[in-house]
Amino acid sequence: MIKITVLGALMVSAAALAHDGASGVVKERMDRFGASKDSAKAIRGGLKSGDFARIQTHARALNTWAAEMTTYFPEGSNPSPSEALDSVWTDWAGFSAKAGDYEMATARLLSVSQTSDSDATAVAFKQVMVSCKGCHDDYKAD
Repeated sequence: MIKITVLGALMVSAAALAHDGASGVVKERMDRFGASKDSAKAIRGGLKSGDFARIQTHARALNTWAAEMTTYFPEGSNPSPSEALDSVWTDWAGFSAKAGDYEMATARLLSVSQTSDSDATAVAFKQVMVSCKGCHDDYKAD
């Protein structure tokens, strides 16, 4: 239990350091991505417990973020500590397309979760996570 608590504290500290020095739209963007990560964890928990209200709440939050995400990437908003790669702006069409894929995946998750079908909701959630990774692979620094 102590190891888990210490590991959790280290993860929180690392997350806080990652945002250290961020301001303006970069900080807002990083905060929103942090919130989406929290929503993904909550959805994972909702899938385990069968809490579809929780899943829907967080799927809605992800879908709202997905619809707004590209507005948090104005040109020139990639100074450190931003983790956005220059490819966001040099390949705006590709980035926007992947953001659109993410938005469609989150909309599908929200829709499917309203059926309370655990298997279908799990598949839809996996598609959301695949769309996240697809964008991060090309547009986010490791």
